[in-house]
Amino acid sequence: MIVVIGEALIDLIESREIKGQFQAVVGGANANVALALARRNTNHMFLARISSDRFGGLIKERLLSNNVNLDKSINTDEPTTLAVISVNAQGSPTYNFYTNGTADWGWSTQELPSREALRELKATTIEFGCLTMAMEPGNKVIEAWAKELSTELTISHDINIRAALGFDRAKERERVERVNSFSHIIKASDEDIEWLYDLEPDSDLTEIINRWINNTNKIVLLTRGSQGTRIYRNNETVDVPARKITVVDTVGAGDTFIAHLLGQLEENNYLGENPLEKLASLPTEQLAIYVKTAGIAASITCERAGCEPPTLEEVTLLS
Repeated sequence: MIVVIGEALIDLIESREIKGQFQAVVGGANANVALALARRNTNHMFLARISSDRFGGLIKERLLSNNVNLDKSINTDEPTTLAVISVNAQGSPTYNFYTNGTADWGWSTQELPSREALRELKATTIEFGCLTMAMEPGNKVIEAWAKELSTELTISHDINIRAALGFDRAKERERVERVNSFSHIIKASDEDIEWLYDLEPDSDLTEIINRWINNTNKIVLLTRGSQGTRIYRNNETVDVPARKITVVDTVGAGDTFIAHLLGQLEENNYLGENPLEKLASLPTEQLAIYVKTAGIAASITCERAGCEPPTLEEVTLLS
């Protein structure tokens, strides 16, 4: 089982045709990952703190109607987080967030499943990232929990920086490096790393990524939009091209990518106890096939408005 933990919020998306008109859509990077896992019928559980307000009701309706497993999610009276989104002519979203005192960031140790509970669930993986690992106070609680479990579960960290929230660059870089130090699978876009390290576009990121790997069997996946994905492992790199498409928007594309990658790794027993040993046993050629398939899934999401991940059957038809 893949355990996803993190934000489930409401995206208020501005109409491209009518300025000032917004549609309320269920979003949040980690909710999107859980949705994508559910649609591909991967055994999963989504740990979220969901508000009792009307927006929280919309979140539950959307996720449950797509068979997302919310059995261990937390109900709270704190309000739902809001993200206001405008999409430009190229389909790329711009975010503004309303986060003060909202439900997603209030995690306590008591709300997280114990090691024994995760064993009973037959969990193999913890997947997290984006705002959940950046927003205090809950991020510190989740970080400590995941680090303690990192010898027996695969830790997958999707960095997914949200610079629009005005984070301090140096503090964010320190946080990301700290979480990467105990993560086994790390996904980042080229824009994530360029922002974190204050680099110009198209900079060579190899030295930074190799520091993250630190002579271990960790895998880093660098997503580069239409240029595809670059795999980094064991001082080698492999480029996997992207499928050529007409982009509607990119909302949820990276979340779909990581869900479909983890789903394939789960199905083929590359996740779980002794995580670095399991990843070391994965041939690079096979990993590249998994990455290509995950990229196809992400590309299908890009052909649709909003985060509407494909089913496994839809991806298989194009693989």
